[in-house]
Amino acid sequence: MVYLLTFDGYMKEEKLQEICPSAKLFMQCGLKDCALEFRKFYETAMPTLEQGEEIVPSVIWKLEESDLQDMEAVYPHEIYERAVWNLKTEKGVLEATVFLMRETPFAFPKEKEVEAMEEAYEEHSFDYSCVENALDRAKDREETYGTLYPGTDR
Repeated sequence: MVYLLTFDGYMKEEKLQEICPSAKLFMQCGLKDCALEFRKFYETAMPTLEQGEEIVPSVIWKLEESDLQDMEAVYPHEIYERAVWNLKTEKGVLEATVFLMRETPFAFPKEKEVEAMEEAYEEHSFDYSCVENALDRAKDREETYGTLYPGTDR
């Protein structure tokens, strides 16, 4: 068994289990000294973790190693980097795999991605403020630098 850390729409159990049927909720947690940011992902933007001053809600799943390999289809190698983090918990240190975006441009997500985040946060009763902060920063950048998606609907 391995552990997967999610902080995006894949915190929603039903969505994750479509790809990783063996996934079982292991724990909810908050990642200190992080910030959620939205970066360009093909024709939209997806959340990623960066260094910051917030506590970002996240979920750790326990799953089969073979299911973890299937997540690489969701998080393509050209955009995401797979890492293993040692997370300090009440019971000791836990090794968890996390997928983080490479440095693609900041962007504002389409409505579908925002809804996925809302559903995931609601499922776990997480405080939504870090998503709101990330959306505010994305909107400010878009107003300053322009959109990455001219002529498209979000």
